[in-house]
Amino acid sequence: MGAADRGLLRNRAFLAIWGAQILSQVASNAVTSALIILVAEITHSNTSSSVLILLAVLPAILFGIAGGVIVDRTDRRLVLIITNALRAAAVVPLLLFGTSLTVVYLVNFLVATVTIFFVPAEAALLPKIVGKRYLMVANSLFTFTFNGAFLVGFIILAPIIVSLFGYEVLWVVITFMFAAASIMCVTLPKAPPAIEHLSRRVAEMAVAQTATGITEAFHYLRQAPIVTWSLIYIALTYTLVAVAGALAPGFVREVLRVGERNVVIIVGPAGVGVIAGLGLINALGRRWPRPNAIGTGLIVAGSARLFLAAARPLTDFFSLAGSPGLGAAFPIFVAVVAGTAFVFGISYALITVPSMTLLQEELPDEIRGRVFGFLNMLVSIFSLVPLIVVGPIADLWGVAPVFVGFAVIVAIAWIGGKSTRELRRHKAKLVSE
Repeated sequence: MGAADRGLLRNRAFLAIWGAQILSQVASNAVTSALIILVAEITHSNTSSSVLILLAVLPAILFGIAGGVIVDRTDRRLVLIITNALRAAAVVPLLLFGTSLTVVYLVNFLVATVTIFFVPAEAALLPKIVGKRYLMVANSLFTFTFNGAFLVGFIILAPIIVSLFGYEVLWVVITFMFAAASIMCVTLPKAPPAIEHLSRRVAEMAVAQTATGITEAFHYLRQAPIVTWSLIYIALTYTLVAVAGALAPGFVREVLRVGERNVVIIVGPAGVGVIAGLGLINALGRRWPRPNAIGTGLIVAGSARLFLAAARPLTDFFSLAGSPGLGAAFPIFVAVVAGTAFVFGISYALITVPSMTLLQEELPDEIRGRVFGFLNMLVSIFSLVPLIVVGPIADLWGVAPVFVGFAVIVAIAWIGGKSTRELRRHKAKLVSE
């Protein structure tokens, strides 16, 4: 373990917020996993799965800037406590009113709405807790546990509990996990006196200032291209994940010819790939400039999408080897798909961690909440149109056109941000010399 890691692990405040992150992320991913599978089982439709993911990103467009304004004007510790408690309460309707499609959509929307306030509060509080010296390591640990929580929640906890005990037991476990995360946030050190305490007036002001907040964010971004492109990279990777989540059940059904619950064939290797990518970043450290890591990640992400697109046309060819499904070709086909998902997971880590670190390094404290709120909104805007169209496109023509389209978008992002990445790398080299 490196010295930076040991220093962080002696920071009680970091351990508290890190533990709360682990609990809440495992719970959040377990909810997502169960709801995606449930909707796919009920409808057998890519479009319905897209609607589910769409309802998860829509709140950021409606409330993203307002969430950032509230975070900048209130005690961020209090925001973390309240949002975790509210997410616990949001799961309760699944216990009280069953698992109909309407209830599933409603709970998904409620959890996503509360998360709009949680994400900027956590991201804005972390630099205050760890300081600049440990920020890169803290972000790596957070991203590591973020994706480890994905593996535990999405791939292990939800499928096992649902298979052995049913959905109701899973909802109870998730509720207690969110509640425990809220309690852990209570142990965080009290923040300095807020400009103004969370109140009805602050909430009303946040709504009224949404347009102003957007203007201020755009004004700042025009003056800070590295921040702008970091936001775009993060938003793009989150959109790729959202689209993959929407299409994953349909992909295993359409391409691999197996049931929707076998979505683990894709998401499992992808999660392991993220962890491998994080290990690569930590191993190389300062020897690999962040702009270089981002550029490499974009190339790998686009290539992985093209490989997945090629999987669909090959399905008919492989299916000739036997029946039912892909027959004797199934193990080979699964290995190729799983390997591609693993590579995509690596690319996600290579893009997201350096981009998030650049954001936190460049942003002044007084505007962090608004910019991270804007990031949530940007992620949702990036995701909105794709999520509206990818489901119907996949239902009509298959998943291949969707993956090719996103490979093209990734290539555009790589080309568009190339000069800014090179400029940032050159400035970093001058500072180191």
